[in-house]
Formats: sequence, structure tokens, C-alpha cells
Amino acid sequence: MRREIVFMIVGLLLGAAGFKIGGALFSDISISENNEIATGEFDVRISKTGSSFYNDLKLFEFNDLKPGDEIKAEFYIKNSGDFNISKILIIPHVQDLESGELTEAEALVDNTTEMGELSKNLILEWIAITQGNQTYTLGEYSGKTLYELNNQSISIFNSSLGPSETLRVTMFLLVDPNAGNEIQKDVSLVSLQIYAEQ
Repeated sequence: MRREIVFMIVGLLLGAAGFKIGGALFSDISISENNEIATGEFDVRISKTGSSFYNDLKLFEFNDLKPGDEIKAEFYIKNSGDFNISKILIIPHVQDLESGELTEAEALVDNTTEMGELSKNLILEWIAITQGNQTYTLGEYSGKTLYELNNQSISIFNSSLGPSETLRVTMFLLVDPNAGNEIQKDVSLVSLQIYAEQ
């Protein structure tokens, strides 16, 4: 039994030596750690002047208007993200209010004492979009009132707006020349939702 154990030990030693002789003499390891996979940001912002851009900003205010007055509301939209924008919509939300008590002249023709009629008398003449040195106008919304466009999607852009690029949007509105005393002291609160897609 002792002899068998000696043969087994010798066999193991010879096997280990043979393995060492047949193995590689040099070895090396390279390690790659903290490899990163991340998403970019998709971000659209607005500005009054085209210099500083925000996610939430009051873009315009017009006061003391009368029938026949024209309004030019101009603002900028910027791709502040990392990807191209291929589609931009403007969705106006309009709320009509009376500003204080009805005037005597207004009370004769206006029976809605809490709701104004101004948005029904603000006509969108056209929208002009400028990208770089190219300007185009959108005629399909011309002649509609803000009341008709309330909560409707206005498609202003279907192209490619790259990161850091801007659009200038100019909206021309007309106070209906045929409007009467029913719009005196009326206020239209207009919120614009700027919706963008990649």
C-alpha cells in the first residue's frame, strides 16, 4: 500500500511538471472598466429676443387695442438639446375675460358679463417662419380667429432643426375692423404650448 502511495505521489509530481512545461511562459491581462452608455437630452426652449432661452416665458402683451389694429407677435424657438428636431407644433389655449364692469356702450350689445368676445375678433393674418436666411409663410391658418384656433395644433415646422439652431416665429394678427362695442375692455389670455418631436 505504501508503494502505491509513493507511485501516486510521483505520478502527480510528474503530471504537474508536465503541465508547467506545456503552459505559457508569459501572460498579461488588459481591463476595460466604467464603459458608459447614456442617452442625450431632447429640449426645446423659447425666447423673446433670441438671446436667452427658457422653458417657461411670457412672450407678448398688447394693450389698448381697437378695431382695425394690427399686432405683430414675434418670438424664437431653439433646439437646446442633443438631437435634431423634425416637427414643431404651436397649440394655443385661449381664455376670454371681461376686464371689470361693462361700459355703458358695451352693456347695450354684450349679454355675456363674465366672458369676453375678443378672441372671436382677433384674426390671424399669417405666420412667418425664419430659419437661418430662409423665410416662409404659413397660409393655411390665415383668416382664422384665435377662437377657432383655440386648442388646435398649428404645424409650423417639418424639416430639420439641429442642436443649437433657432427659428424665428412671427404671427400677424388683426383686430376685426368690423368689431363693435362688445369687445370693449375684453381680455384674451393666450397660452402657447410649443411641442417638438425628434
